[in-house]
Amino acid sequence: MRILNKKNNLLLLGFCFSGITYLSAQDSTNSDNPTVFTTIEMTPPAEPTITVNQDPRIKQLLDIKTKMDKDGVLSENYRIQLYNGNMNEAQKVLRKAETTFPQWKTDIKWETPDFKVWIGNYRSKLEMDRALKDIKKEFAGAFPFKPEKK
Repeated sequence: MRILNKKNNLLLLGFCFSGITYLSAQDSTNSDNPTVFTTIEMTPPAEPTITVNQDPRIKQLLDIKTKMDKDGVLSENYRIQLYNGNMNEAQKVLRKAETTFPQWKTDIKWETPDFKVWIGNYRSKLEMDRALKDIKKEFAGAFPFKPEKK
């Protein structure tokens, strides 16, 4: 039994040597180099690309939301009241405010029994305070407030 094992081991060892010899003879790039190793050139992977398919109405919705944010519909906002009284005086104050401060929206609201002239739509208290400082120069009775959401 031992002889068969030795024969099998020698036979296996012979096949390994003949395989290595055969492989090294086939490698033409390393025929003058005694090592079996070859160099491999690695290239970096290509940059991945992402394609986003979205409904074109999303852009329209974002534009509407931006406009609503600027108008103060969605966020809490501050306003400044310039006048509270009869309609004729309110109209005069409105015209004066529109010519003096064209950068801010001015409008008249009617709350029983008076007309009120409001200016601006400020997103922060700081923004409102800066505007109030300028407005007080023309309208001494102006005061800030936060309108209630209906």
